[in-house]
Amino acid sequence: MTTSTGSSPKVAIVGAGLTGLLAAHGLKKNGFDVVVFDGDAHIDARPRDWTIVLHWALPVMQALLPGEVAAKLPRAVCNPNLEFDANTESFPVYNGVTGDLMFASPMPGSRRISRQRLRRLLAEGLDIQWGKKAQSITSSEAGDSVPALTLAFDDGSTVAADFVLGADGAHSRVRGIVVNDTDKARSTPSGLLFATAIVNYGDEAKVKTVTDMHPVAAAAMGSGAVGGCGVFYVNDGSEGAKTLDLADWTTFWIKIWQGHLDKGIQGQEAIHLLKSSDSSKQFAEPFNLQIEWTPEDSVCFVDEMKYWVPVPFGGPEATRDNRVTLAGDAAHPMLIYRGQGFQHAIMDVDNYIKALVAIRDANWDAAVRRREMAAYDADMVERGAKAVTQSVQEAALSFDVEKVGKMLMAQQGHGRSA
Repeated sequence: MTTSTGSSPKVAIVGAGLTGLLAAHGLKKNGFDVVVFDGDAHIDARPRDWTIVLHWALPVMQALLPGEVAAKLPRAVCNPNLEFDANTESFPVYNGVTGDLMFASPMPGSRRISRQRLRRLLAEGLDIQWGKKAQSITSSEAGDSVPALTLAFDDGSTVAADFVLGADGAHSRVRGIVVNDTDKARSTPSGLLFATAIVNYGDEAKVKTVTDMHPVAAAAMGSGAVGGCGVFYVNDGSEGAKTLDLADWTTFWIKIWQGHLDKGIQGQEAIHLLKSSDSSKQFAEPFNLQIEWTPEDSVCFVDEMKYWVPVPFGGPEATRDNRVTLAGDAAHPMLIYRGQGFQHAIMDVDNYIKALVAIRDANWDAAVRRREMAAYDADMVERGAKAVTQSVQEAALSFDVEKVGKMLMAQQGHGRSA
């Protein structure tokens, strides 16, 4: 049966994170009517920032964006003024016990960015409705007529759409809908605590302990915990902004160690926990010193990492006849090892848009929709499950100096492996 939804059906994206915003740009670029809904009150409602490395999927991301947006990507790069070469486009890993370099993982073409800066950049020019937390998705009784779906929000409002893409993060509500089992859709606590800190030392010598390890970012492994450090900001990110004096650069450090928290902590409480931890003190220099030097008013967050190994969706009823699906962390939240999470989110977005274009080219034929979306879901589940599993395996190896060499990071670098 062929249906007529018009040339520009409405796609409702749940979640205004990087995945949802990237999908919105790609869909809009391809002529779709797209609206993004997010439960937060505004884009700055969550103050936590961290760095993300763009590497093997960066060319795909650039192709998804309109030219004027892609041209602004340097605004999000932590230090856009570097001479990018084989050294800067690599990720060194040091022995957390001795401080010696163990290996450097090649990442050709990579750029490390601030998540908040990239998110603000991607939010430009999009229809985003804030304060809209998704509650339910129901199908129209009119079968293949459109709009086929009604998306309801916690505030009692509703919106009609032809397709819904769940990009609402690791604790996705849409995931529970398409899996049709809240227990199966629940993320798994990893037993690993993850600390992020953004630091202004105001001291050139202390900043140099970061940049001497690597001009972008570096890690230490094998000491019973994982540490990392790098450059966060060298200026305000505006066009042509002058680079600050080295002493005024903003840097970051991270730490991963075994533990459990029912609820995340932040600020001075988090800093005190990190400074008093034996595993922090046991890091080789300068990773231990960077934590010790952290000013008390620094931004610091600690929470327990979670992951979810994707499972097949609950069938046509759960996916509302192949009109509802997932992407990014909603589909496959994984541990941060090798920076694979956002790369696979980019591939999700690319594949999703290709599927919708194919359905449009078939004049919205229902059989084509079911085939294309089923193929998208199957690839996303299989690829995502492999990547999530690899991230958990990497974590298990990273704490033992005798096992670090067995990591994919050491043997295959940061390239695609799922």
